[in-house]
Amino acid sequence: MAEAKVSGREKEQPVKSNKTPVTTKVATRDRGKTTRREQRGNSTWARFRNTAFGGFVVDSYYELRHKVTWPTFEQARNMTIAVIVISLAVGLFLGLVDLGLNQIFVLINGK
Repeated sequence: MAEAKVSGREKEQPVKSNKTPVTTKVATRDRGKTTRREQRGNSTWARFRNTAFGGFVVDSYYELRHKVTWPTFEQARNMTIAVIVISLAVGLFLGLVDLGLNQIFVLINGK
């Protein structure tokens, strides 16, 4: 028997496992009190986290709080001083170049 040809768009799908997914126990009420999971699921905060913007905010906070290595006060101070000194040096250099080019322009124009 001839097999059907598969075009480039129709790729074979991976075979799914017949295993049943692991289920977790659903939070239940105990003596009329809701569990933390139920309380959390109905909150405004949970709905905010599930939006695209809310997920971005939560992920950004987590990254800034736990993944970023922040400099110490001394490192920040030293880097700030270095930026100020380098900016002044570059500004002075560009000012001198501008003054020199201006003098050359005045000599060429004769004014």
